[in-house]
Amino acid sequence: MSEDFRQLRPTTAHVDLDALQGNFRALQARVGPRVRVLAAVKGDAYGHGAVAVARSLAVAGCDAFGVALVEEGAQLRDAGVDGLVLCMGGVGRHGAEEAVARNLTPVVYDEGDAERLDAAAQAAGVRLAVHLKIDTGMGRLGVPLPQWERFLDRFARYAALDLDAVMTHFAESEVEDDTYTLEQLRRFRQAVATANARGFTARIQHAANSGALLRHRGAWFDMVRPGIALYGAPPIAAPELQPVMRVTTRVLFVKDLPRGASVSYGRRWVTSRPSRIATLPVGYADGYPRALSGHAEVLVNGQRCPVVGTVCMDLCMVDVTELSEPVCSGDEVVLLGGEGPGRIDANTLAGWAGTIPYEILCGFSERIPRQHA
Repeated sequence: MSEDFRQLRPTTAHVDLDALQGNFRALQARVGPRVRVLAAVKGDAYGHGAVAVARSLAVAGCDAFGVALVEEGAQLRDAGVDGLVLCMGGVGRHGAEEAVARNLTPVVYDEGDAERLDAAAQAAGVRLAVHLKIDTGMGRLGVPLPQWERFLDRFARYAALDLDAVMTHFAESEVEDDTYTLEQLRRFRQAVATANARGFTARIQHAANSGALLRHRGAWFDMVRPGIALYGAPPIAAPELQPVMRVTTRVLFVKDLPRGASVSYGRRWVTSRPSRIATLPVGYADGYPRALSGHAEVLVNGQRCPVVGTVCMDLCMVDVTELSEPVCSGDEVVLLGGEGPGRIDANTLAGWAGTIPYEILCGFSERIPRQHA
C-alpha cells in the first residue's frame, strides 16, 4: 500500500517501536555483551513490518538480522539496512548471484547451493562468508550428521567461500523436558569438534532461538537468534518483554436482534435472548482466523465481548448486549492488545484459534495497514 494512500477502513495494526527496542535491549542484557543478538525479521518481521523493524532495531544497536529468503534480504538492503543479513533458508537454485551482489550471508547445507555460491563469488571477484547448518535433530534443513564429514571435504574445494559460522536449530527448546534439546546440543558440539579436527575453525557458533535463549544458557554460544520473544510473545514467561503489536478496529454497524435470530453463515449461533450485535470490519482475509468463530473475545470500550457466529472474509460479529453503556458505530474495538487483566495477547488469540502465536502475528494480512510509532 503506497504511503500517500489515505486509510479509509479503520482496522489497523499498531507497532510500538519503543517496546520493540526495549525487548531487544532486555534480551541483549540477558545474554551479556559477549553474545551477539541476531534479530529474526523473516516473514515481514513476524507480521510487524520488516523494514521499519530492522531500522528501529539498528538504532537500538542491533547489527545482525535473520531473513528466510534472498528476496527478504534484498528488501532490507534496498532500505539501507547494513550489517549482517543472514539468509536462514539458504539461497536455492536461483539466488546465489543475488546473494553475492547484495552482500547477503547465506546459510549453506546443500552441496549444489555451495557450488553455485562459489561460482557466483568467483565471478564477482569476492570472497563470501557463509554459515554451515547442521541438522542435529530438527529434520528440516541442515547437513545430516552422517554426511557431515563428507560435506566438509567437499566444502574445502570451494576457493571463494569462507566458513564464518556453524549453526543448528532446536526442535523443542521451549518445553520443560529438555532431554531432546540437550541431545541436540551434544550432537552440535560433536559436529563442531569434527570440523575443528579437519582444520575448519568457525568464528561464530549459534543455535539458540527464543526458547533456547530463555531456557538454555548453554546454547547461547557466540550468537542468539530471538524471533517471537523479540516481538513480546515469548514461548516462556518473561515479564521484561512487552507485546509490540496492537490491532484495533471500530464498530461498523450495530443492530438489535430478537430471541431466536441466527447470526452469520451456517446459522451456527442463535440468540438466546434479545441481543445487540455489533459488526466489525475485519475477517479472515485480514488474518483474523475463521477458527476464532464462537471462541474469541474482543475489547469494546475496554470490556470483553464474545465473537459470535462465523467469522466472515471481511467481517465478524460481536455480542455487546451485556455492556453497561450503549455501543455505537465508530466505537474502538481491540482485537489484539489492551491493558490490564482483560488484555488479549497473541498467546490468548492462538489458544482460541487452536494454533500458535507465530501464526497469529504473521497472519495479519497486508489489508491491515501497519502504523509504526
